[in-house]
Amino acid sequence: MQFLNRLRKGVNKELQKQNFGFECSHVHLFYKSLWQKNEVSTIYLLYRWIWALLSLGVYITCIIMQFCDGKFFIYMTNWGFGLITITMLLAAVHVTRWHFDLQNVRSLVQEAGQKASTTSGLKIYWWLHNMSLLMALVISTVYWIFLNGRMNKPTRFPAISVITHALNSICMLIDFLIVAFPLRLLHMVQTMCMAIAFFLFTLIYHICGGTDEFGNPYVYPILDWHNPMRCLVTFVGIFLMIICFWLLLFGVHKMKQVFNRAFSIVWTPHAVGLI
Repeated sequence: MQFLNRLRKGVNKELQKQNFGFECSHVHLFYKSLWQKNEVSTIYLLYRWIWALLSLGVYITCIIMQFCDGKFFIYMTNWGFGLITITMLLAAVHVTRWHFDLQNVRSLVQEAGQKASTTSGLKIYWWLHNMSLLMALVISTVYWIFLNGRMNKPTRFPAISVITHALNSICMLIDFLIVAFPLRLLHMVQTMCMAIAFFLFTLIYHICGGTDEFGNPYVYPILDWHNPMRCLVTFVGIFLMIICFWLLLFGVHKMKQVFNRAFSIVWTPHAVGLI
């Protein structure tokens, strides 16, 4: 009974309108790993730059090999991996600024404590991380269940396909388990808006006579606007998938907080969890 009461209070708190925005009273969490014990971590700094450079390298390679007169940019997969690349680069820059206290970032945040404001750069990073994480899961799920082998065209670069449709989710899930900043229920709306934008893009692209690189009159077979009902079913299914994945991620976020508090007690007898 106490568990249900705590759960209800937690959900009610999450659904407050201020949680729709990007203000956070614990700004330092955006610069640190949930699992680091000290204010700065060389391992975390290296982790951030390794992911950032790998993501950038893969994305540039994808553009070079799959540009196809600009049709590279019509696919949600490439939208999603582009978001991951930008997110990882931003994260690396933020952690570098914190690690070396560039422009007194760390000093100012520590001095202000919970009164420190969430900067525009951190808000953008938070927003991008939310969308990159959720879209990676949706892209991987949709591709491997509904599109793999059903695209009416050959898979020209199998290795790149695996990286952009499988390792994208693995990368973001690992990062989600490592970062310290919170995940808010109402932030799922951001990814819903991106999904709406992509659906509208595919419709406009269809109306304008757009095709994929092999001349097929659609971006994806499940979004062939010659069959509007199928597109509507896809639209509803994606929305339900977004909701389900975000609720699961929220549950995992709460669990990692619990584990962090438990490990904090092991690390230092009087430690308090980061969140």
